[in-house]
Amino acid sequence: MAAYKIQRRERPEGPWTDATLAIESEITLSDQTRGTEWEYRIIAVNKAGEGVPSNTVMAVL
Repeated sequence: MAAYKIQRRERPEGPWTDATLAIESEITLSDQTRGTEWEYRIIAVNKAGEGVPSNTVMAVL
């Protein structure tokens, strides 16, 4: 079974933290802090372990 770990960090160089784990390839994150610049990345996870983190995307809510 595969899953996706969604991680985020506060820009410009905060530590990466786990936001949630998703089974589907699409997810909606709620209760995100407004007015903060966030970077997000995805890591695929399966029984063999974790994959390489994706490219990051930046969002300001």
